[in-house]
Amino acid sequence: MTFYERTVDLGLRAYKLTLSPLIGRQCRFTPSCSEYTAAALKDHGPLKGSWLGLRRICRCNPFGGSGYDPPPPRHQPRKWKCEE
Repeated sequence: MTFYERTVDLGLRAYKLTLSPLIGRQCRFTPSCSEYTAAALKDHGPLKGSWLGLRRICRCNPFGGSGYDPPPPRHQPRKWKCEE
């Protein structure tokens, strides 16, 4: 596990111990918005991961969707026909 991944895990743990009990469990999705954001940050890096997490948090409202919504997979580099 890299230093970056440990930092993301530490931030998630700190959130779950401090702010999450005050807010309560209100997430409409599985995995929860905090777990989704942590996974997106690990898979996509700080910029795109933050953007994905912010978009997810904006969708988590009574008028938004619900259910299973995992982070998108990391894009694989395109294989050119000459490489196959």
